[in-house]
Amino acid sequence: MAPGAPGLTIIPGFLGEARLALLDSVLARESHFTLATVSIGGGRAVVEGVRRARVLETLEPRVGTFLERLRRISPQGRIEHQIAASNDGDYFRAHIDGGPDDTRAVTFVYFLHSEPRRFSGGELIVASNPVEPCGDTLVLFPSNAVHEVLPVHAPSRAFADSRFTVNGWIHRDPPR
Repeated sequence: MAPGAPGLTIIPGFLGEARLALLDSVLARESHFTLATVSIGGGRAVVEGVRRARVLETLEPRVGTFLERLRRISPQGRIEHQIAASNDGDYFRAHIDGGPDDTRAVTFVYFLHSEPRRFSGGELIVASNPVEPCGDTLVLFPSNAVHEVLPVHAPSRAFADSRFTVNGWIHRDPPR
């Protein structure tokens, strides 16, 4: 594990060879991706001024290996995840994932894209610390940390050239 800023953990080589099967599955599901939404007033909506990307809500069973390895790092708490495809001009403005009443404790971002990558930009900024999108790398940080995804530049605009991530949250148990 490579520590970053306080609370920021970076793990290169997270899936190894298993990454390729997961990426192939993602590429085969292109038609199942939908416009990304954000939380607004207790609901979800597409708000292009805040986030622009496409998402796939689940990719079972291929994502199983990813979730098994994530459980080794954090064996407790429910895991919520999605796959995001960010292509030319896509971004996610600065935000936090967990508020005081939210059970999201840890946010994770796993860089799944092809290497060498065929896009530029797309850096993850966590509490003012830039994280370069490197394939097969897992990033974990507190869900209440301010973070954003800088604009992605993918001149070909081909889906396969997108910045792909498995991103989500590890929840803490709600208070009783």
